[in-house]
Amino acid sequence: MDDTTALALRIAQGPVFRFGLALALLGLARLALLALSDLTAAWVTDANRSVVWRKVRQHVGWQLFPSLVLHAARPFRSRGLYAYHVALDAVSLVFRTLVVLLPIFLVAHVYLWERALGVSWPALPGAIADVLSIVALVSGAAVFLGRIYSPVLRKLEPTWSFFTPPLLLLPFLTGILTRHPTWSPLDYHFVLLIHVLSAAAVLALLPFARLLSSLQVRLTTILPQAAWQPESPPAQAAGASGA
Repeated sequence: MDDTTALALRIAQGPVFRFGLALALLGLARLALLALSDLTAAWVTDANRSVVWRKVRQHVGWQLFPSLVLHAARPFRSRGLYAYHVALDAVSLVFRTLVVLLPIFLVAHVYLWERALGVSWPALPGAIADVLSIVALVSGAAVFLGRIYSPVLRKLEPTWSFFTPPLLLLPFLTGILTRHPTWSPLDYHFVLLIHVLSAAAVLALLPFARLLSSLQVRLTTILPQAAWQPESPPAQAAGASGA
């Protein structure tokens, strides 16, 4: 390893990764507090608690299987298209679950947390970690191609959102290559550098780019009534102002 790569790796593993991790933790904490604040305000101000719970179910459903909510608002043209999107949701849920949980239980990552904070937890055996990493790669590639193939998502989603699965896949691909250097035609330290930088980029973007959402378009775009206080229709607003 030359001096330039060694310096870049030290910077990536040190301040760059710590910055990405801090940004992710603070950003996600902010989102959680805002969601809790909205829920509390709705619970206190809305006399009809069933409406509050219905909106909560809509938001949870939108995170897990958004096609169910989307179909209820804008029915798909055919049953086959509907089934396709429900299946895509299932694959996406597997992919996003692995993206969140798998890095926590990898041996190398557990060792890093133990060295940094003095805490550790059981790690996955190497063979299981490799299988789950491959499942993550395959499911992520399926989500990427499936989203591009969907005429519904091409119409609804912003263009940039179609590139979120490859961005999430890069740390997994480079992680597998760092665990098995003989599989890679590239230099081990260069692959490790890309692994750390891509992981830091994913962490930094998590609170802002909705990387872990199956659909980047917001629920309130599809169902305005999913907002806690939806705006009144123009006709009603005009009538109220005239009264």
